[in-house]
Amino acid sequence: MTTINDKAVDTWEAKYKPIKNHINPSAGWGTDDEDGILFETYGDEFEFVREYNEDNVWTWVDGDNGTYIVTGLCMVNRIGYFITEEPHTYTEEFQVDTYGDEDDE
Repeated sequence: MTTINDKAVDTWEAKYKPIKNHINPSAGWGTDDEDGILFETYGDEFEFVREYNEDNVWTWVDGDNGTYIVTGLCMVNRIGYFITEEPHTYTEEFQVDTYGDEDDE
């Protein structure tokens, strides 16, 4: 598992190329108000995510030891979704460093 910090986020974004949320241009996770790549877990944004090939969908989830970006369309403990241009292999998982701890496991 990889801990996400600024450098790892850049690497993940460069490898998988998440698409921008065109439904809500001020969606979260972006570097400014018009660069959001996070999709909501309900409404039009969720319906858009559900129509995508699951090989290109990632879920940001809340776990026991922090938050994680996991492959596929998860329903439990979901915070939001990402859609990427490049497909994943269902083996990647990233722990998100939401507390600034940057400790790799």
